[in-house]
Amino acid sequence: MFVLITYDVDAERTHIYRKLLRRHLNHIQQSVFQGNITEGQLTTLTNKIESKLVDGDSVYIFHADVPASVTCRSLGAASDPGDRFT
Repeated sequence: MFVLITYDVDAERTHIYRKLLRRHLNHIQQSVFQGNITEGQLTTLTNKIESKLVDGDSVYIFHADVPASVTCRSLGAASDPGDRFT
């Protein structure tokens, strides 16, 4: 399944989510990650995210069961997904 995860947290907490999400997904923009993972991997990742949450943290998880139906267009200075960060 295709997954897109974004987060909005205090600046001093961004490293927590960045480190966790980089293990499973491509880092495409400051707090945006995407990739293809299994349903089991998404459940595990969701549980890990929930264990890190504190008041004020916001995490959004978008997913599509059919990755082939998801398309992405990069506009302007945007890099192709997975190219910008490592």
